Amino acid sequence: MASIFLEDVLEQPKAMRDLLSQKKELEKKAVLLKHEKVLFLGMGASYYASSYAAIYLRSNGIDVQCRELSEFIWYDSEKLLEQYDLIVLVSQSGETAELTRFIDIFSKKLDNCVLVTNNPSCFNAQILGESRVFPIFAGTERAMGSSKTFLNTIVTLLITASTWTGQNLDFERLIDHVESTLTTNADSFTRDLLDKANLIFVGRGFSVPILRMAQLTLAEISKVNSVVYSGAGFRHGPMELMVTNPLVGVVALQGKTMALSLDLLSDLSSYQNIWCITDQDLSIEKSIVLKQGLCETLSSIPVMVLFQKVANDLSIIRGYEPGVGIIASKVTKKE
Repeated sequence: MASIFLEDVLEQPKAMRDLLSQKKELEKKAVLLKHEKVLFLGMGASYYASSYAAIYLRSNGIDVQCRELSEFIWYDSEKLLEQYDLIVLVSQSGETAELTRFIDIFSKKLDNCVLVTNNPSCFNAQILGESRVFPIFAGTERAMGSSKTFLNTIVTLLITASTWTGQNLDFERLIDHVESTLTTNADSFTRDLLDKANLIFVGRGFSVPILRMAQLTLAEISKVNSVVYSGAGFRHGPMELMVTNPLVGVVALQGKTMALSLDLLSDLSSYQNIWCITDQDLSIEKSIVLKQGLCETLSSIPVMVLFQKVANDLSIIRGYEPGVGIIASKVTKKE
């Protein structure tokens, strides 16, 4: 079902290849940055992409915090900025109200800041200077709802982060898995989502920020509300929601907590509307099986592509034009 949003979604493999063609240049910048203690600041999709990178860095022993930019501006002390070697400002447009406000308020702290953006020629990028701007090379994104900018932001942050950890992440294989997910059939999942008013998505580790972004995409594109819990968080009270017969989607991917996710699926097996999104061959009737073979750090990223496809189809079925804003705008100019 064609739309400007789907056009952006289908361009993601090319956008990621364009980014990887600049990988060495990004690494040259990244290696020069102090990174013993790092603060990520962003909003919306930029915040969720930062949260993804933060999980990777923290799991590799680097002290990282991730905050919504507006909340930091209003409720965190300026003194906290002095604790960090590096402040990573993430904004796909480079022009959001919060970013402009931060640069204005904390102008004396900008020597410790870098900007990750899809708009390296924006005014805020010019203030920081080319050496402190990390372009994501996603190209023009036409639709409301981040797709290729979100994925390219994650990959840009992981290129930077893996420079610090010394690990080799297989981004070429990731592109192959993104392309595979673009052809994955999710029609039954989409129909079930359409029929249920109460949608719950559960994941662990890297899948949590992906599901947060999926929640945002379903809201922006399909005008559908959902809630997201970590696997452990769901057990600490929200499982009581099962009495309302919700649709629950559980992400169970290869990795250190997969057994815990499978255990949750087992405990929920007596309920009707339980879906599993996995990269394993499991005997679960309602499941979407993605391509196997990605490391845990990268394996959650194709899950976002699945939700993009679903959001596009849901939007059309519900009578909305995917990627065309009704109330909100592509660039948020007001806090």
